[in-house]
Amino acid sequence: MTGGLGLTLFAALGAALVLGAMAHRLRLPPMFGYIVAGLVVGPFTPGIVADREQVLELADIGVALLMFSIGLRFSLRELASVGPLVLIGAPIQVAITMTLGTITALLLGRELVESLFVGAIVSICSSVVLVKVAGESVLETLLAGRIALGWSIVQDLVTVVLVVVLSALAVESPNPLLDVARSTAIALGFVALVVLLGSRVLTWLLERIARLGSRELFIVAVALIALGTAFSASALGVSVALGAFIAGLALADSDLAASVLGEVVPLRELFATVFFVSIGILLEPAAVISDWPVVLLLLSLIVVGKWLPIVGIVTAAGHRPAVAVRVGGLIAQSGEFSFVLATVGLQVGAIDPQTFSLAMGATVLSILLASPMFFASGRLADMLERRSARRPQLDDLPPPRRHVVILGYGRVGRQIGRMLESRSFPWMAVDIDYPLVRRWRNSRAPVLYGDAGNPSVLDAAGIADARMLIVALPDQVAARQAVTYARRHNPRIEIAARAHSDADEAELRRLGVARVVIAERQLGDELVRHALRRFGVSDREIDVVLRRGE
Repeated sequence: MTGGLGLTLFAALGAALVLGAMAHRLRLPPMFGYIVAGLVVGPFTPGIVADREQVLELADIGVALLMFSIGLRFSLRELASVGPLVLIGAPIQVAITMTLGTITALLLGRELVESLFVGAIVSICSSVVLVKVAGESVLETLLAGRIALGWSIVQDLVTVVLVVVLSALAVESPNPLLDVARSTAIALGFVALVVLLGSRVLTWLLERIARLGSRELFIVAVALIALGTAFSASALGVSVALGAFIAGLALADSDLAASVLGEVVPLRELFATVFFVSIGILLEPAAVISDWPVVLLLLSLIVVGKWLPIVGIVTAAGHRPAVAVRVGGLIAQSGEFSFVLATVGLQVGAIDPQTFSLAMGATVLSILLASPMFFASGRLADMLERRSARRPQLDDLPPPRRHVVILGYGRVGRQIGRMLESRSFPWMAVDIDYPLVRRWRNSRAPVLYGDAGNPSVLDAAGIADARMLIVALPDQVAARQAVTYARRHNPRIEIAARAHSDADEAELRRLGVARVVIAERQLGDELVRHALRRFGVSDREIDVVLRRGE
């Protein structure tokens, strides 16, 4: 049974809601549920069959809004902050993995351009999956997380380049290199036009709309700019993805960027859901099942073909093997941009439906394996730390007695260290970020390199003779390991720790932590305290209110 656009959209969103919720309950990315929803309403299952062409047209809107929002959030300052390791290492890893994928596809009998698309599909990681697996706190505070986040940012840019180049190669021509050069020139001209003129004209237009004070008109203007630029690019032979990305980039430095992003996100989520549903509609389950060895081969390229080069590149850059292993575990997956590349390849006729299904089947499996891969890499990294047991020489900096041990020397840890130093109280810190440790050791700060959950590192920090342990780590696994070891070897030690959820707080208290701080709760308490004071409520009454949680 098929229907018009209304029934198609209803069926797609209804199935996506149900199956996306199930995926969320199973702690899987919702996009996995959306893809399964596409299978449910696709032509290969009984019941309602969504109109394939209509879904693909709606999916183009999803791609455009997704790339537009990425352009809005893009920051040259943020890109520069990730350092030469990521700026150079990420393209090298993409080139290595793409070469392996291309050679594999050629050996499987695919044409050159189709093989290049396959190589590109397996070489790109997913920022969405990365955030889902690791969490924002890990990506912002741990060294491996910051490297992985920067890696994904650079890969976003590489994806845009691949879309332009591969789309040009897909056009049959006696001079393919000339076509690539022509397409690249058109794309660069379009980019220059939108960035130079659009940053002024589009910003001016949005400012005039904003002055009207109508949110509805502002949303319409934002949608018009995002989709108008994207499909104008398509009319010039430039991809929709690049056009939308550049439109967002043109507005990124505007004072209205935050408001634009806030309005476009709901639209993006809606149409991006349709995009992922379209992936499921295009998938041919029979092809995936019959050619499962090929799917597993492509999956191995996504996981191992990323993991090994990343470990080698990060280690060669001077980072500890444990850090390199953790970065590889975070990046060894694929997601939304692999879907974008595959969809573009299908639209331009570069890859056939069977190859599309096999590549997407491998991508979906990589999403499922992302969390296990992350935890397995973490275990391997811990094992490497225990075996190496390497740490900076501390002959000139022996562990004091009756001191405070601070686990995690980030912003919070440094603040605690400075306060203790100002009162001449003895302390020692532990951190996994080796460059940071070297920097603070050079300034004579008592900071020890190592994994806070490693017993040898805790012994080196003098945990058995410490008066107090302060756990300022975002890594709750390492925090629990450190607390357990400290309590066992120093029963009288007082412990204070940070937590990110009520469940983490309960577990830390069970292990014997006297004081547990949840940052969000503390912030809420302070805001409540300030508000109640303004209404004349006494501090004693406020304390009662906060204790009761009223």
